[in-house]
Amino acid sequence: MTAQQHPAVHPPLRTRLRRASGRDHNPLRRPVDRARSRLVLALPPVLAVLLVLSAALSALVYRVEARAERETARHRHAVVATTTGPAVSDYLWSGNARAHALARWSHPDGPGEGTIQVTVGTAAGTAVPIYLDDAGVPAAGARDTTAIATEAGLLGLGAALALGSFVLIGYTVCHRALDRRAERSWEPAWERVEPLWTQRR
Repeated sequence: MTAQQHPAVHPPLRTRLRRASGRDHNPLRRPVDRARSRLVLALPPVLAVLLVLSAALSALVYRVEARAERETARHRHAVVATTTGPAVSDYLWSGNARAHALARWSHPDGPGEGTIQVTVGTAAGTAVPIYLDDAGVPAAGARDTTAIATEAGLLGLGAALALGSFVLIGYTVCHRALDRRAERSWEPAWERVEPLWTQRR
């Protein structure tokens, strides 16, 4: 007499908990069944921990970047520059929104001139708001909190997806290994238990 290798339905959570803790005294229960239940029960907590760690990473990145941007803002000075030449596209293909142009501006330390970023199509003589650093050189302004939060959130999401994928791959590999072990051990285990189960002498 042989038994089917796979049950038709998955055991409920209560059964898995008893099986994983070793309190399931069914004589047909094998060590591989307990290992499989422990693996299934461990997956949700591990994924939850990964989500918490990813959220903590996002919060940490946000705090660090926000502090850096506040420091940057302390060394940025908003002025209005006037272009002295037409905009030149930063790329060869048409349709790109970014370009550069020569411009002049006033600064507490004196007038300045140089190349600034403008949009494609900006004509000479156009007033363009820019930021200068402490040396009076055009520089990027500090990012706002929305940009910082978006970057931190994307970083946390990427970490969660990467770590979650790694865990799910490991779970799948372990589950398949346990399935193969169960299939290999089923017949010898049934030969030992079948006389007790059927009370056959």
